[in-house]
Amino acid sequence: MSDFPNAQGVVTFRKAGLGVRKMTNSQAAVGFFFLILSIGGIYRYMGSKQAIASLGLTVMVIVGLKIYHWAEAAGDKTDKFTDRAIAWKPGAAVEEGVGGLLEALPKNYFVMNDFVTKKGTIDYIVVGPKGILTIGTKSHKGVVTNNGEKLLSDGHPFEKDLILQAWEQSYFVRDLLAEKGVCSLGTQPVIVFTDADVQVKERVGRVQIIGTKDLHAFLEGLPVWMSERLSKGIIDCLGSTQ
Repeated sequence: MSDFPNAQGVVTFRKAGLGVRKMTNSQAAVGFFFLILSIGGIYRYMGSKQAIASLGLTVMVIVGLKIYHWAEAAGDKTDKFTDRAIAWKPGAAVEEGVGGLLEALPKNYFVMNDFVTKKGTIDYIVVGPKGILTIGTKSHKGVVTNNGEKLLSDGHPFEKDLILQAWEQSYFVRDLLAEKGVCSLGTQPVIVFTDADVQVKERVGRVQIIGTKDLHAFLEGLPVWMSERLSKGIIDCLGSTQ
């Protein structure tokens, strides 16, 4: 399923590639119709089954190949539409650190770092086909777990409420974009622990909690829904405020 926010930022759902698959089936049906029509025309014109067996066979092969390539091309469009994988730049898998991985994102992703807000500095803002992500990096060591909506470090609560901080910064970006009239879309806060053993298996307070090694898989798993034009407008707006 792919997410397609409407003008009010409300998310509706649509099955990716469904329209293209229907188009492929329709094209194949039309192609076979013309194949049958061609056979009938040859028979009517030549007036014999022998003509169909000789000349008609050649025509059927040509038309059949055309139908095959036609359907194959449409199928390629379906695959392209439904493919959510990110075409990472070479070396992305071996890049070290959050910054290195984000730098390896393709050109239709836009990354800002050290974005200053009234709620603190956001380490990275990523805007692209998979939405608006506000990413905070934490260098804590030890084992990170959670107890409900509370993050724990080696079984103890963090000194700061990292979940609240992540949402405050994320909301700042969302509200700024709405105030500037760019969009009224939601943002997704993400906390990346660079040195800790992250054992959190779910979102905590709707914030994604991951280690650096899991960032690649997390980005790959997000649905594609935002256009490059909107992404560029958002990043330009954010850049103009710094």
